[in-house]
Amino acid sequence: MRRAAPSGLDVFLRHTDSSQLHDWASDGYHSREEYLFWSRKICGLACLQSLLHGWTDIRLSMRELLALALDWGCYVVEPQGKVQGLIYRPFMAWVSSQFGFTCQLVENTPIQESAQAVRPGQVLIASVSPEIRDPRTPAPRRGGHLVLVHAVHGGMVRFHNPSGYSHNADSALLPMRVFERFHAGRGILVGATS
Repeated sequence: MRRAAPSGLDVFLRHTDSSQLHDWASDGYHSREEYLFWSRKICGLACLQSLLHGWTDIRLSMRELLALALDWGCYVVEPQGKVQGLIYRPFMAWVSSQFGFTCQLVENTPIQESAQAVRPGQVLIASVSPEIRDPRTPAPRRGGHLVLVHAVHGGMVRFHNPSGYSHNADSALLPMRVFERFHAGRGILVGATS
């Protein structure tokens, strides 16, 4: 588990071999190294996998989803190994074409506004700081991670956080004003197949 210190350097809070925490082969990866390479880059695909499990009978492993996303240009692997993505427009084209979901790009929009569209059958894949796992973070950056906002009620935002701790991953809940501190003002509204 790593966390950025105020200096911007990563500080190890507890060293854990992540390959021991997850059965990478069950997700279709060819090796532990492949899993370790992609595991910190596919939060958007984890959101999509949740939607597929909740709204459809489609069951694809994470590696199968990754292969499709790469084919559609949702991620670009540069020659030196750096990964760009999740790239929203190709992702939206892919999930609309292959799974029949409706998608709408959200840009430069505060969570107070985009959250108004969240309702049963329509969610928001929201760009937030990965530091949202710890809402006490004093001055978080905005963006760099994706979460699945699936309910908004009474000024509270309920979301699935693919990189959350065990107690706040599946259904985290934050006041909207706290969520806003981490929110980058962008994301994708995704609607279920009619």
